[in-house]
Amino acid sequence: MQKKNKLSVHRPSKRLINDITDDEFGYYLAGLMDGDGHISTIGHIVISFNSRYNDKRDAFMIRSRIGFGKIRQVKDKSAVNLIISNKEGIAHFSKLILNKLKHPTRIAQFNERLCSKFDFIAKTSLNTNINWDCLWFSGFVAADGYIRIHIPYRKHRKKYEVRLLCQIDQKSDILLQQIKSKFGGSVGYREPNDTYYYSSVSFKSMFNLLKYFDNYSLQSTRFYLRYTIIRKSYLIIQQDLHLTSEGLEKLFRYKDLLKDMI
Repeated sequence: MQKKNKLSVHRPSKRLINDITDDEFGYYLAGLMDGDGHISTIGHIVISFNSRYNDKRDAFMIRSRIGFGKIRQVKDKSAVNLIISNKEGIAHFSKLILNKLKHPTRIAQFNERLCSKFDFIAKTSLNTNINWDCLWFSGFVAADGYIRIHIPYRKHRKKYEVRLLCQIDQKSDILLQQIKSKFGGSVGYREPNDTYYYSSVSFKSMFNLLKYFDNYSLQSTRFYLRYTIIRKSYLIIQQDLHLTSEGLEKLFRYKDLLKDMI
């Protein structure tokens, strides 16, 4: 591993959601919206959270910071929705995410479904270029991504191979291609599901991702805990301790810990 890709052993302190500015919070919300949110045909703002992953607490935390919205269980699914439907709440939320959305579908929903219904809401920018100097990606990956450890055994090499992976699933690849250009990795297509996915495929890609998360704190409780475990794993590999039985054993424990968190 090259020296320039060395991660500091000191993990930066997490910036809590109540400690960030409204502008930073707006970028995080925009990332969540672009990842797993939508604006309904009647102008309601909806963000989904997977309750199977204990994200319900995050939904309440975000609602508390916004000051508006209701949490509703999704019928026959392990998910809850944060729904903002009253005029004052929609106005506040719209101001927070104005010109911060990057997904073409979310931008169209904002401009066509909100602006046509509420004349006091300005149209959002059509710019789909991701701003990397903010919390947008922290919100986006928390909505539609996951990180894990994969340790396959290579018979021809007679040893285990450690992989640290980040994967994000989407119905289109427009944002995934930008993520690939930023962090490295690959974008693939699953024909049976008609979906695209981003996958980090190298330690360099994971280094780039971890450096981003060091600077722009993940607000999702589940994803932040997974990030801390992946970061510890990266440090083991960075120090070549994965080549020792003790280091490899620790990585297997981390792998199982991440699996238990699902």
